Amino acid sequence: MEQRVCTFYEDSGSGQPVVFIHPPALTSRIFTYQHQFLSTSSRVITYDLRGHGNTPSPSDVVSIPLLAEDLLALMDQCGVEKAVICGYSAGGSIAQEFALRYPERVKGLVLSGGFPQVASWLLQKEFRLGIYLAEHHPGVLVNGLSWTHQVTSQDGREIKAECKKGSPKLWRRLYEESLHYSCTKRLPHLKMPLLLFYGSRSFYFLPFRKVYQKLVPHVKTIIVPGAFHQIPVKQHQYFNSELSRWLTEIK
Repeated sequence: MEQRVCTFYEDSGSGQPVVFIHPPALTSRIFTYQHQFLSTSSRVITYDLRGHGNTPSPSDVVSIPLLAEDLLALMDQCGVEKAVICGYSAGGSIAQEFALRYPERVKGLVLSGGFPQVASWLLQKEFRLGIYLAEHHPGVLVNGLSWTHQVTSQDGREIKAECKKGSPKLWRRLYEESLHYSCTKRLPHLKMPLLLFYGSRSFYFLPFRKVYQKLVPHVKTIIVPGAFHQIPVKQHQYFNSELSRWLTEIK
């Protein structure tokens, strides 16, 4: 059994627990605006995946199932019996795997820019670029991600500083794992409420909404006008407001 890690996390507010999962190479710093807004009515938990930010990794091994087990351990540590699990971008692969493995621990599932598998040529190219940059030019990758996920210049500086603490080797492996992950055939087993966010200009990801709408029983889809992919950050007010409303609906 793979060794457990000492996971760095932040925990604010009280009420319905909502756990946020970031994608490869980024960190939980991107969910600052969720802590600020949602913690007034919910318990917000964000954390760094192993090999990312302030969470070390005992080895170079990483997989989507392993990260789902890390999430289970974190929820147990925090005394959270049941939570809404929110995955952003490829963080959604971990969220879906966790929901499929431990449905009794999931009150609801939220995917922002989510996909059950990397099924399009354009998205495959994006992941292969992430793999290449993580291996050969991690500084370029960090600069790009921090720039595309900043609201203010201070955000950009802090995101960059947190990303640099991680392991490019683990980023590359997680990009590879995410590239080959698929849960499409298991989607009908997701019986909990599912909330989807997509930007109207997020052309790589928007088509996946139809897969979920076809295969998952209880789906609500929100398409954010004029938005690209980075909705929890760039459209955080809209995202937080709609998520808060949905949390009330599923109580």
